[in-house]
Amino acid sequence: MTSSDPASPRVVSFDAAPAEHDPDVRDIEQVIDSVRWAVVEYAPGAGRTEWCDSPHSGYMLAGELQYEFEDGSPAMRVGAGQGLRLPAAPAHRGRNDGSEPARLFIIDALPAHP
Repeated sequence: MTSSDPASPRVVSFDAAPAEHDPDVRDIEQVIDSVRWAVVEYAPGAGRTEWCDSPHSGYMLAGELQYEFEDGSPAMRVGAGQGLRLPAAPAHRGRNDGSEPARLFIIDALPAHP
């Protein structure tokens, strides 16, 4: 059962074709109640090239990512089975330094851009 009423229960499908914002980093995105939800997969050795200042909350499904921060804060490593919270500042970017794909589910803390 699906409904356009935001208060109604619904199933959210992530079976669309992935978008590739950086080489070997693929996102399957949905906008739910004006907020971006995404399943993101980083191939081994892949990482974001640009700094991100969108806040996220998420959960690592598989693999491991290392986040670095624009202000030089210590790097943060997140592995499968762990949750994460990335505030807007300092800006961040993730990288998979492992030999297996890293996969996570994130929800942006701000409304999606139109």
